[in-house]
Amino acid sequence: MKKMTYTLIAAFLFCSVEAQIQNAGFENITDGLPNQWNIKKTDLYEGKVDYTQYFGGKASMQLTGKTNDSKDFQSFSQKVPLDIQELQKIEISAYVKSENTNGKINLWTQVKDENGKMIDFGNSDSQQKSIAVNKEWTKYSLIFTVDKNVKSLLLGGVFTGNGTVWFDHFELNKIAFSKEEPSKVSAKYIQEFKDIVKKNSIVSDKLDWQNIETTLGYLSKGMKTVDDTDPALNYILKNLREAGDNHSFIDGKERTEKQKIANTNDAQPDSRLIDQNIGYISVPGFASLNTEVGNTFALEIHNMIKKLDSENTIKGWIVDLRTNTGGNMHPMISGLGSLIGEGTLGYFVYNGKKSPWIYKNRKFGPHKIEEPYELKSGQSKIAVLIGPSTASSGEATTIAFIGKNNVKLFGQPSAGYTSANRPYTLSDGKSLALATSYEMDRNGKVYYGKIDPDIPVEPKEGQDMDIEAAKTWILN
Repeated sequence: MKKMTYTLIAAFLFCSVEAQIQNAGFENITDGLPNQWNIKKTDLYEGKVDYTQYFGGKASMQLTGKTNDSKDFQSFSQKVPLDIQELQKIEISAYVKSENTNGKINLWTQVKDENGKMIDFGNSDSQQKSIAVNKEWTKYSLIFTVDKNVKSLLLGGVFTGNGTVWFDHFELNKIAFSKEEPSKVSAKYIQEFKDIVKKNSIVSDKLDWQNIETTLGYLSKGMKTVDDTDPALNYILKNLREAGDNHSFIDGKERTEKQKIANTNDAQPDSRLIDQNIGYISVPGFASLNTEVGNTFALEIHNMIKKLDSENTIKGWIVDLRTNTGGNMHPMISGLGSLIGEGTLGYFVYNGKKSPWIYKNRKFGPHKIEEPYELKSGQSKIAVLIGPSTASSGEATTIAFIGKNNVKLFGQPSAGYTSANRPYTLSDGKSLALATSYEMDRNGKVYYGKIDPDIPVEPKEGQDMDIEAAKTWILN
């Protein structure tokens, strides 16, 4: 009798809607690929159905990687339509196995409205449910709160790195709300998070806080610990996204602590001489709040510029921000100071208030170049390369160049995260990066989304057309 009671409880808590995921076990295929699933094709990875490894059934989805480059990845996905009539919690789960793997594995889901606009997103890392590598079959899941505005999910898996990963037995379940009141600890933590957002968010006045409060009352039921509060916090973030803030996010405790002492972005600045007379500088994202680490990053960029200019006759510069996914803008701009020049480079703006970005005496924010180098020619043309991966602080760095007479932007539109994220440390050690202002260039233009290049460039396989276009402009 006791066993039957547990079975009934489980059936009540997890109401399966698995039928909505087609070919969830990857057993139906055409030309070696699973039906209903879309697979991103890439030269450095292989995605296929494997009949030798599986959790249940007879097959699994296998991803094999042959690279350590974090910019490359292999993903697969399926669009799942939803018909939601009332507020629900849903769980997307799958079993994952990996061997000889060095890299990152994630389940991921985009939540979309009737127009196909993404109104929520989560992956294993962002929901603090990281997938361990080189493990036998293990179940992992993502949890979302959805309402009648949600019309579909785009869900799947992604692998970055080398080795082999298998995915199997995807499920989509509804989780019933508990009737038990939340603990004081969890309720206090939700209140802490909500108060920060309500007071400081750039879209706070667009939110229906009365409805949010009511919904949080349902979501928080049964929560015992701070870790249990993720669905409530993610629901608040979802409302921010629906109101137009796609930039705010939560960083886990481990990453928050690491950023205090180190750069969590492994990419490094790069430089070279192009055609004997053009200086090329590539500045990636930089993710650390440590002043000393930031100074080292800035000095590395500064010294690259110094070496190219002092040892060659430079006719112009290419600043490549196409892989700059953001982080801390201050070391980036400080390092590029020789090219940007001193003065007011831009502004943070919100509610009629302006906070200028001032670069003076080779200091920007807390970062200063102690022995600054002066370019031979301060009027050489500067081509700034941007693209869809130019995001956040990468876009702020782009804005710092805009308005200079000798600068043009080349490439594709940027990612569109042109707001300033302020970090708020939460009581459990995590941090909330909250969008608290928009960004404005030195000429007074405010950016609410993507930055468009002055010279749009269409990509061409096998050639870097952005650099080719920049070279033509610089030399003419």
